[in-house]
Amino acid sequence: MARLTIDSTWKKYGEFLALRDINLDIKDGEFVVLVGPSGCGKSTLLSIIAGLEETSYGTLTLGERDVTDLSAKDRNIAMVFQSYALYPTMTVRENITFGMENRRVPKDEQKKAVADVARLLQIEPLLGRKPSQLSGGQRQRVAMGRALVRDPQLFLFDEPLSNLDAKLRVEMRTEIKKLHKRLGQTIVYVTHDQIEAMTLSDRIVVMSGGVVQQFADPDTIYREPANKFVAGFMGSPSMNFIDVDVEGSQNDIRLVYRSNGAELVVPLGTRHEELLPYVGGKVTIGARPEHFVLDGKQEGALVPITARVEVVEPTGPDTMLVFQVADLSLVAVLPANFRPAEDEEINLLLDLEHVCFFDPETTARIPRI
Repeated sequence: MARLTIDSTWKKYGEFLALRDINLDIKDGEFVVLVGPSGCGKSTLLSIIAGLEETSYGTLTLGERDVTDLSAKDRNIAMVFQSYALYPTMTVRENITFGMENRRVPKDEQKKAVADVARLLQIEPLLGRKPSQLSGGQRQRVAMGRALVRDPQLFLFDEPLSNLDAKLRVEMRTEIKKLHKRLGQTIVYVTHDQIEAMTLSDRIVVMSGGVVQQFADPDTIYREPANKFVAGFMGSPSMNFIDVDVEGSQNDIRLVYRSNGAELVVPLGTRHEELLPYVGGKVTIGARPEHFVLDGKQEGALVPITARVEVVEPTGPDTMLVFQVADLSLVAVLPANFRPAEDEEINLLLDLEHVCFFDPETTARIPRI
């Protein structure tokens, strides 16, 4: 195990900046997930950590060693790829021991390592099979086993579950979580799946445009997003955004949305003093689908809203509702037994205790007072 420090790291391809001033301090034994849209730089950063790409500027420290200029083979890092990268003509056992053979590890140590890893990953019956005889989940376990026998300081996972079907993806996610709990190894994991990021990680790195937008634990990322991008990217369905005018005075703040003669008023009264500097200007309300409720006991924190139902989508445990307020189309997640008719007018409550407010120019979240 080892701590990984990435200090002021940049990556340029000609004039294109793929990574901009990346600074991360990943603790010993921590599970960190890099997440973001395609092209955000997460895979480039993983390749730099692995030693498959060079930095343009900056340093990387693994444990006590500066590994910035070390080749991949000298970093003591194991990587699990999206494509599994198994040798098709070799058995599972041979795939797992291949790296040890190259490093001239004694046969008795190889045998013990394979036995330990096979038992840990529950692939003992598969050791004599070829990759073509394995399911996707079994191949992924073998790829993980090949990484585990190296006993590295750091594990890197590059979208390892993206080729699996939905059910198997959930099962393998659980297995990886259990594996980390048992081994306590430092893991850096790349995914575009925000559910994987939220459920697996100790902390999440949200990236966009080669820049780290936020580095925090999953609860903080979800409840206190650093900016509008993080708020909109993390969460499914996505956060609702409403651009409003801030009106009134210190004792009577109102948020008003107006468009084509339609109007939505959210009275704040004396709450949310952090919005006082914005009176006479605008802010963006960020409301997650679960911030709309049918009833509640928080007096003063719930704002009644009359909505027209556009689409009803039963999902099993919940009902997802697309509804219209003024000329805005918004999304709510409500109890499964709530099934209004399309075009029906319903009464909802917006929970102001949990909504976020964003500066319209910087897009940064406005901290609460």
